Amino acid sequence: MSVRDTPLSIAIFGAGSIGLYCGGQLASAGCDVSFIGRVSMATRVKDGFRLTHFDRDPIVVSAAQFNFYEGPDADALAMADIVIICVKSQDSAEAAASIAPHINDDTLVISFQNGLRNKPTLDNGLAGQGIVLGAVVPFNVTRTEAATWHCGTEGGVTIQAHDDRRLTELKEAFARAGHSVTMSDDITAVQWGKLLVNLNNGLNALSGGTLLSGLMQRPYRLVLAAMIAEAIDILNKAGITPAAFGKASPQKMLKILPLPNWIYAIIMNRIVKIDPSARSSMLDDLDSGRPCEIEYLQGEIVALARSVGLSAPINARVQSLVEEAFAAGRSPKMSGTEIYSAVMDSA
Repeated sequence: MSVRDTPLSIAIFGAGSIGLYCGGQLASAGCDVSFIGRVSMATRVKDGFRLTHFDRDPIVVSAAQFNFYEGPDADALAMADIVIICVKSQDSAEAAASIAPHINDDTLVISFQNGLRNKPTLDNGLAGQGIVLGAVVPFNVTRTEAATWHCGTEGGVTIQAHDDRRLTELKEAFARAGHSVTMSDDITAVQWGKLLVNLNNGLNALSGGTLLSGLMQRPYRLVLAAMIAEAIDILNKAGITPAAFGKASPQKMLKILPLPNWIYAIIMNRIVKIDPSARSSMLDDLDSGRPCEIEYLQGEIVALARSVGLSAPINARVQSLVEEAFAAGRSPKMSGTEIYSAVMDSA
């Protein structure tokens, strides 16, 4: 067990759903946690907040267990052992510029963000300041009440392997809060594996319902399978092998998704647990008027295809439909059959 004189100091840069949930877990485990986020969020959590989980007991985080700053705080960042970046992917460059003047040369900066570009963007923006590590957060978190954040899917955090005692302490702190952390020597493969699963986020934004309600419609799953199959062909051409994400490899997903509903339900209950109320962060962003991250999901597949002389018509079509939904400011609330027709008949 690690021993230190003071609690591990964590700065969460980007206090949205994932930031609040992960930071709240770490605060409950005894870490010295500082959140850096929006004024509206500071107001929401000024009296503390609550974390719920579909399979575990709630965690109540009191106001005395954390600090909240409404912008980059020089002291909080300078004192942080670890800065965890939880902003949207399109805000990574701005985040790097904000923290660079304040962190130390050996500060660990860990990206808890979707997509593939965040670590390179942070590396470039920090220009050698700090030690940047990639990570994958597999679980879904949404706000269910004024100051309550709910985790609706299972899975533990994966962090890029690095020989540093602070990472061991971070892993132990998450374990005390009930969440596992594993270290990976090939975080890029893990990120690609997660991206394939996250292609579902765009479909969830189009359906406007829960993740489970979408996945229980076979036409919806057929579109997801088609996107994944298209992406795997492109990854193979690019010489990239995505890691298995959770209990299902990409190849296994392609066998399971097209199955009839009743068989699919039985198998999926054994592979992954999904709260019936869970939604994607992309649908939450759409409903809240926040920017769209589709460029960092389907957009990554489209860009990679272009780089190896291929096309990705199915992923491109879903990207276009999601961008139209964000431009309209609302989900079109399409059924699985409507999504299938809009995507597969036009791709």
